[in-house]
Amino acid sequence: MRNLASGVSEFCLYGWHASERGIHSCVICVTMNAPTLLSQHLLNPMPSHFSILWQTNKYLWMSLAFVLAYLPAAVAMGTLSVSPVAAWTVFGVAIANGGIRSYVGYRNGGEFGSIRRSVFYASWLFTLIDIALVGVAVFFTGGIASEMWLLYFVVVLSESLYAPPAQVRVVALMVGASYLLSTFAPFTLSHTVTLASRLFMLTVIGAYARRISFATEEKNREVSLLREQLATGEERARIAREIHDGLGHAMTSIILRLDLCLKLWQKRPEEAEQILKEEVPALRHAWSQGRDMAFHLRPWELDAPARLEETLRHYIGRFAERTGLIIELEVSGDTAFIRPETAFAITRIVQEALTNVVKHAEAKTVIVCLRSEPHAWGCTIEDNGRGFEVRENEDGMGLRAMRERAKALQGNLEVISSPEAGTSVRVTLPK
Repeated sequence: MRNLASGVSEFCLYGWHASERGIHSCVICVTMNAPTLLSQHLLNPMPSHFSILWQTNKYLWMSLAFVLAYLPAAVAMGTLSVSPVAAWTVFGVAIANGGIRSYVGYRNGGEFGSIRRSVFYASWLFTLIDIALVGVAVFFTGGIASEMWLLYFVVVLSESLYAPPAQVRVVALMVGASYLLSTFAPFTLSHTVTLASRLFMLTVIGAYARRISFATEEKNREVSLLREQLATGEERARIAREIHDGLGHAMTSIILRLDLCLKLWQKRPEEAEQILKEEVPALRHAWSQGRDMAFHLRPWELDAPARLEETLRHYIGRFAERTGLIIELEVSGDTAFIRPETAFAITRIVQEALTNVVKHAEAKTVIVCLRSEPHAWGCTIEDNGRGFEVRENEDGMGLRAMRERAKALQGNLEVISSPEAGTSVRVTLPK
């Protein structure tokens, strides 16, 4: 949807110096091309946070460049209602606001749409400042005669990139109110017609931005669901293979050996007893495997009341007891308020990583680090095993399923390994 909004913004920016008729044509053309842009976006993968940050800030700084070019023209045409010094001072404030917005977005991982309250308030603050600055720019450069009103398009469309539909609606209403205040003048027919037509266009853009926001939310939900289903499907396929190749073969072997024991019981009881002694540990191991697979398949809702730290300690303790691995769990920060879907993803990734350690790494020690960072949850699973070439196993050993789980929550998973140097799996999920 960001590609769609980018296309809309580019078209509006292209038409900034156009006449009223040109602006109407711009909006009509954007509306006609919306299905094509939307279909292209839905076929593309979801961009990274920093790609989103660049897409948003690109149009912010393009808008400031437009103002930089427009102010000298306004001075030359004599349309400024204030001194040039006052106008350039407001422009300096806009530059500072843009720089701070870009910095905050960068520190927040490329987006303002966070559930954290401080970032939510920062998003609203920057939006209010943007609307106020555009209103002041319109008032200073001629009111109803100023072309600065086109900057309102950028504000509304940029808001649709990350804000929920309800917030976009409020922003559209504030934009209309700001334009009314900045163009207040004695009643004339020409003024009223121009004002009404421009308010109508702003209303259309506001409604269109809400549709963009609705479609963005729906598309993100669908993509997250599909990625979760893909990861779950791959995980179940792996467990099915393990049941067939591991537990299934083990149980078949045990059944055949017990059948042999039954036949030998009367004729050679000593040999039958030896077979029973050998098969009891095998049965215990098969039972342990079945219990772990049942834990993998267990619905997360059954463990939802427990904290993530408690769930991980419970699983790691059982896993270490069964495998003989030395596993340490280190937790930094408060993990009590982690979202259930994030906790679920981290748990499954830890399970998959520990399974890989046992099956492939030949490690003795594993360290699992769970940490709360300012803007994200982080988890690292590091072993001292024999390592492997990551480029040769990009989709193997459950790595693709782990990556899909991270991507489903707009996160990232990185695997660092080399032969004889151990392996480190690092996952980062936004708060």
